[in-house]
Amino acid sequence: MLSPLLLGVALTLGQTPSTPPDGGEETPAAAAPAAPERWLLMKALQGTYPGWLLDSYRVQISGWTDMSFTASSVSGNQLPFGFNFRGNEFLLQQNWLRIDCPVNTSSSEPTFGFRSDTMLPGTDYRFTLARGLFSGQLTASNGQPNLYGIDPIEFYAEAYFPTLGRGLDVKIGHFFAQFGTETNDAPSNALASHTYTFVWNPFTHTGVVATLKLSDTWTVQGGMVLGCDIFIDPADEPTGLASVKWAPPDGRDSVLLAVIVGAARFNTARNFHNPDIFNFIYTRKIDPRLKYTFETLYGLTSNVPDIGFANWLGVMNYLTYEFTPRLSGTTRLEFFDDFQGQRTGFPGLYTALTAGVSFKLLKDVIFRPEIRYDYNAESRPFENHHGLFTASADLLLRW
Repeated sequence: MLSPLLLGVALTLGQTPSTPPDGGEETPAAAAPAAPERWLLMKALQGTYPGWLLDSYRVQISGWTDMSFTASSVSGNQLPFGFNFRGNEFLLQQNWLRIDCPVNTSSSEPTFGFRSDTMLPGTDYRFTLARGLFSGQLTASNGQPNLYGIDPIEFYAEAYFPTLGRGLDVKIGHFFAQFGTETNDAPSNALASHTYTFVWNPFTHTGVVATLKLSDTWTVQGGMVLGCDIFIDPADEPTGLASVKWAPPDGRDSVLLAVIVGAARFNTARNFHNPDIFNFIYTRKIDPRLKYTFETLYGLTSNVPDIGFANWLGVMNYLTYEFTPRLSGTTRLEFFDDFQGQRTGFPGLYTALTAGVSFKLLKDVIFRPEIRYDYNAESRPFENHHGLFTASADLLLRW
């Protein structure tokens, strides 16, 4: 079944398969100058017919398994803390499958590609799942979410046009939200746990987004989507995405400003939240090993039942030091003020201090232990406690 599937993909991209190395004189289609990193699965397939066929179409199949344990000062459910929200319990947070055909940004001609990311399964699905996309799992356990679930979290077609500006990239489909320091895929984060600012804001969008590189320093982005964390639902008004990034190639500093602007109105008929978001990130490379990141986010919405207008503010500070190419350490200090309690269910200012390391036991295996303390003076969100202490670790196997 593999060959017909890839043949269909190739025809969609306007390619034809090459003859296998042992079946003629033709060679596989030329690859991009910078080959993507190969993990365990693609290494195992190298030199085989399926591996040759994937390479011919520039397709990579990879993924990872992310397992964690969190020792906690409270038992059971630690919400609004997330993603590792279960105290004193082992979790399979992500078992992730990625099928990727990247565009070639080094080509002088337009190139086309696609990406598909799916959790199969994982506990993180309950945070990231879009409404209208297997969202029945969120009420399947006596009205509550199943502990483990499946989330086709990202799938889009992509086109790259090198002669428009310094390069124009266009994505159409379901893709990650285009803001924030932290992200949905576990390997892209410095720490095992996440901030409240990440957990209680949008994760994905469905629509179209275009990123235009104006110069080596300036990049702009714009898009139109169906709302926040929505797959397809015409009842919600279209929402706009925009960002501007300043990042001199030889400089130590970079700045990113991103916005999500739409109805900013709670959908009472469907009990769904569609906020406006304003996000600012400043990054400073203090020296070749030490990096500081400052991020702030402001969100708002209206028409919330029993509240009316609701808003929230997050401020985060990250300091990362690379001790060796295999070992880095990160401290993170977050302030998240949920003014009316609309996001987390508990009003007040959350303060969270985290310190952790990321250690590559092998190229494909990453171990990330951390300690963390959370506190909310106004409310008692942690099983009727103001504070929460956790010591957690996750093991990430890339394949």
